[in-house]
Amino acid sequence: MFQVLVQSRKEVLYEGLAESVFLPGEYGEFEVMSFHTPIISTLKKGKLRIDDLFFDIDGGIAKMDETNKMLVLIE
Repeated sequence: MFQVLVQSRKEVLYEGLAESVFLPGEYGEFEVMSFHTPIISTLKKGKLRIDDLFFDIDGGIAKMDETNKMLVLIE
């Protein structure tokens, strides 16, 4: 499990633990799991999935760091 924060300009949409996160990357969908290699990626319009929760997004940026925390800033 790892810590995930999903935030728009106006509100926090999700803050908590997750087993996996699927993201609509600019070059295709990808999955991030616990202790994934640190990554920063731009996101395109699509579905963001955190375990069994789904969010429609218009784009954004995702960052997974070496401390096992993910930050997703969405439009």
